[in-house]
Amino acid sequence: MSDKNYIHPAQKRQAEHEKRKEKKKKKRGLLWFLLILLLLAALIGGIGFGQGWFDGDGKGKGDGEASSVESASDASSNDASADDSSEAEKTTVTVKVSGSTYIYNGSERTLEDLKSDLGLLDKNAVIIEVVDDTAVANAVTSLHELLDDIGLAYTDTTAAPAADDTSSEA
Repeated sequence: MSDKNYIHPAQKRQAEHEKRKEKKKKKRGLLWFLLILLLLAALIGGIGFGQGWFDGDGKGKGDGEASSVESASDASSNDASADDSSEAEKTTVTVKVSGSTYIYNGSERTLEDLKSDLGLLDKNAVIIEVVDDTAVANAVTSLHELLDDIGLAYTDTTAAPAADDTSSEA
């Protein structure tokens, strides 16, 4: 046996110990890198997405609602060249959705009653304000589909917690 190939057991243990230390060091470095990356992503996400950057809605939903109202009114309008002055002259009519109940003109209505009542309104002069008072999602979706079928423009709002107003503007 030659002396060049012989490795003392203590040297083997020392080499294995050094390898384990290097692996731990690499793992720690990777963990620090991931932590910094996560914090950076949270910082960018907190600034960017909440402010409306990167196609986000931002904190206010006024822009998103305005564009949905404009697109709905454009689709329901017979005159494609309507100007902004006609938008300002539109009357707002309120339909409140509470649970799965529809409230229009101070009384509870079925979806069929709303279809006949709202179908009589002038599509170019009225915007329906859908007030969500702890509404069931299916009820609001059904109302949106009804308004799209009739061709009436609408906006969505959420009722104030203390508000108990069931009247509508005509």
